[in-house]
Amino acid sequence: MSDASRAPERRTVVLVVEDEPAICDLLVEALEEHGFAARCVQKDQQAFEVLRSGGAFACMIVDVNLGAGTTGYDVARFARTIQPGLPVIYVSGQSSEESFRQNGVTGSLFVPKPFTADDLMERVQMLVGDNDD
Repeated sequence: MSDASRAPERRTVVLVVEDEPAICDLLVEALEEHGFAARCVQKDQQAFEVLRSGGAFACMIVDVNLGAGTTGYDVARFARTIQPGLPVIYVSGQSSEESFRQNGVTGSLFVPKPFTADDLMERVQMLVGDNDD
């Protein structure tokens, strides 16, 4: 457990970008219960910094609506410039499947809020499994 933060090469770390602290905590808990390490940031600029830091992520879960300014779509596009094959799952209680199809990065998934932890973890496993090298 103590060396989980020292093992970015394991590619089991999921980056969560979610502006609501309670949802962020729930997602981190669910990910950890399913054997992933999780890093949650609540602002777009924090996500950009984490992505620039060079760590490889197994997957990114990003809220579409991050408050004023940058959207989760923008964060995901930036993430793909750093890590081109990064699996992305968008979550949102306000965006639609149509908006996702128009703005989401290729090969990503959309999960409308509210969702269950099991539903989300099923999608994470699907994407991480498809990208397991």
